[in-house]
Amino acid sequence: MTMTSEVLSLTCAKAQRRGRRISRDVVVQLVAAGAGFCYRPECPTGFLWYELEDGSAIKLAQVAHIVAASTQGPRADPGATDDSLTSIKNLVLLCPTCHVLVDRAPHQFTVELIDQWKRDHEARVAAVWGVRRFDSPEGLRDELQAILLENRMIWESYGPESEAAATLSPNAASAWRREAVRTIIPNNSRLVRLLDENKRLLNRDDRDTVARFRVHARALEDRHLGGITNSTAPRFPHQMNTLLEHQEP
Repeated sequence: MTMTSEVLSLTCAKAQRRGRRISRDVVVQLVAAGAGFCYRPECPTGFLWYELEDGSAIKLAQVAHIVAASTQGPRADPGATDDSLTSIKNLVLLCPTCHVLVDRAPHQFTVELIDQWKRDHEARVAAVWGVRRFDSPEGLRDELQAILLENRMIWESYGPESEAAATLSPNAASAWRREAVRTIIPNNSRLVRLLDENKRLLNRDDRDTVARFRVHARALEDRHLGGITNSTAPRFPHQMNTLLEHQEP
């Protein structure tokens, strides 16, 4: 192979990777921002984890580019940088059907239209998951406890240390994976936002607990959204259940 052909080969390989190396953190952020639903408003699929009769689930979510990664792809911009192509601003979650539609008809599904889908969908999710600023620890504590209770009920019903798992119930593991993605991870994201918005109500011990919870929440996202298993990942800090209890209303 000549020097020229080597350069061309490397250039082609680099071009093929253009806009393709989307980081795990960006995917996690995208799933959280979209709540696990297809971004196309008319999508008949909706939630992107399809539950089977045996309790297991099939992941339908596909990360789609608004401006194509390829210079020849739908809605392509040859001048776009790799960083812009792989940023969360240029990505949406779609079901397989909607992904094919928007890429096969780029003149109908324009950058402007898909950008509008993204803004509208993420605004609706933010409204549903909206966080409040509380004036007292009591109000914040009540809000936190309601979310934590839902997570705890799911863990006790389906988690790896639940009675169902101990008795080798065939549906426990799949139910746990499904509920972790559909409920616990979004709940954890809401908890973090609530605590960030109201951090002035937390003392030093509370803030240490929240920091540990944040690491735990990221590890859970890694496992269920990124397929990354870390045996040293921290468990849920039980001090979260008594957060703010040192403070009088």
